[in-house]
Amino acid sequence: MKDNGELYGAIQRGEHEFYILEPGKEMYKTGFARFTHLWLLEDGEWILKRVLSYDHKDPD
Repeated sequence: MKDNGELYGAIQRGEHEFYILEPGKEMYKTGFARFTHLWLLEDGEWILKRVLSYDHKDPD
């Protein structure tokens, strides 16, 4: 994202999977979701300002 040609932010989108590891069991998938992150560039550093996690589903 730019303001008057100057970079100030970015939007990151993707998918993530959730897993659990319980004692005595193999790790297994518990869910799936999509995400959107809003990153802002402040004083030369990228700061994660907002996190949206949505469309949660059970594992396939």
